[in-house]
Amino acid sequence: MKQGEFCFIADAFYDIHDKECLLMQNKETVDGVAHGRPCFYAFADRQNSLIFWCVPISSRLDKYERVYNHKIAKQREKGVKYPKCDTLFFAEVMGARKVFLIQNMFPVTEKYIAEIYINKLTQEAVRIPQNAEADVINRANDVLRLVRRGNRHLVFSDIIKTYDALGAELAADTKK
Repeated sequence: MKQGEFCFIADAFYDIHDKECLLMQNKETVDGVAHGRPCFYAFADRQNSLIFWCVPISSRLDKYERVYNHKIAKQREKGVKYPKCDTLFFAEVMGARKVFLIQNMFPVTEKYIAEIYINKLTQEAVRIPQNAEADVINRANDVLRLVRRGNRHLVFSDIIKTYDALGAELAADTKK
């Protein structure tokens, strides 16, 4: 898998690493056909290139614009001069505006990536513009840094626990 591609996560990942169902789960299949949702933007971890951070995207702009505006308003009420919200980021994907749900990010390894999201028109992996890619990665890394400092409420699942478990899996696989 290459950094910056979108992917779909295998059900096995959720079975092992999300028993509490805190992450965005795969949509059920209908008549044997998978819905292919949610899809995740993936980028390599700075410390371990075998671990990728997955950030789901959504087309539910109205919902997340309200959440974004609420977070900004709360900061303004507290007197924050330059409020910001790094847990949500809006950008264009395949010609349509989407929201990157950094608050829902989690780590995976390549063995849990079911497939890469391919644009049916171009037959190429879906990507985003470089400037948006840099923004998503920077914001996600900022949130991750805060989570590692103890601000675990910024994300929905225990991403540090998952990260450590994936590191242990990789170490065990190396010993085999």
